[in-house]
Amino acid sequence: MKQRILWIILALTVGIALGWPMIPLKSAHDRLASLPGSSPDFQARPLDLSAEDRAFLGKAESTQFLIAMRGGGHLVLSVVDGTGNRHAVHDPAYCFSGAGWKIQSKTMVKLSSGEATRVSLAKGDERSEALWFFDNGAKQFTSPMDYWLATSLRRITLGRSGDEPVLVTLRSLPGESVDWDRVRQILLPALGFR
Repeated sequence: MKQRILWIILALTVGIALGWPMIPLKSAHDRLASLPGSSPDFQARPLDLSAEDRAFLGKAESTQFLIAMRGGGHLVLSVVDGTGNRHAVHDPAYCFSGAGWKIQSKTMVKLSSGEATRVSLAKGDERSEALWFFDNGAKQFTSPMDYWLATSLRRITLGRSGDEPVLVTLRSLPGESVDWDRVRQILLPALGFR
């Protein structure tokens, strides 16, 4: 009798483990699609993802823009929704390192609803800067562990624990300087990251 109960529990556990990931969750697609293309303070031009980026992301959704700030400064904005493949979302420092950039300095930056990581990058004679954070629609945070915990809880609760966090990365074009205070105060709120 006890052995039969154990087999039933094992079968239920295997069934749940295999079936649970197949239950669809609401993605952050609408948030990605609603990013504005321009405002009085910036112009945004969509950029195509490379074939390598599309292959790496798999079922994760991403959008990328070249942002021209009024008064100067260009940024590449990337936003990744990992609902379809949360393994594609990670600390951007790995991507920068993989692309040959070395992190020269790293600081935490206060945002209106959380924090972001800002880095100075070097690759040979080229210099760039980047800012990144995870955003769940209510707050921004920088810890990949917090991202993984939030997305795991979201999957366990079938989405009832909140919106899917997206990874937001802004990188200056090599050699260009960017007024990061204007980015924090004007660009991010205009893009919906409050």
